[in-house]
Amino acid sequence: MKLTDSMMKKYVGMVGSSKAQHTDGMVSVVKDILTNHPVSTTVIVSGGAVGVDKIAVGIAKGLGYEVLEYLPKGKGWQYYKQRNLLIAKRCDKVYSIALPLSYNSTKCYHCAKVGMDNNHFKTAGCWTAQRCKEYEVRVIG
Repeated sequence: MKLTDSMMKKYVGMVGSSKAQHTDGMVSVVKDILTNHPVSTTVIVSGGAVGVDKIAVGIAKGLGYEVLEYLPKGKGWQYYKQRNLLIAKRCDKVYSIALPLSYNSTKCYHCAKVGMDNNHFKTAGCWTAQRCKEYEVRVIG
């Protein structure tokens, strides 16, 4: 059987906080992740939400990556959950990009539930990432 281009591609999810802003720290985290994944063999997958999703997709496109976005079919957790599960199922690895804790933020209970370091602001990106066979949480510096 001959391998096609789509069979050789690695699908990398980039999800996370909807409260993230386009800052030097955010750009640095995204670019650091992308340096580990060649442009020619990587498809960046995201959920089309504001914050991390849109910022990561914009940076990836600007660097020449192929992008796949799964948009929710409506508003509310029932639709976001379906979209997030599609991302996790499609990806070989998912990165959840989270905000650092501040004086009034809630630690990530998604990470706490699986015994991971939860010393970052809670995000559904961690819930999504944990449903993938390989995942990593990165905190914006």
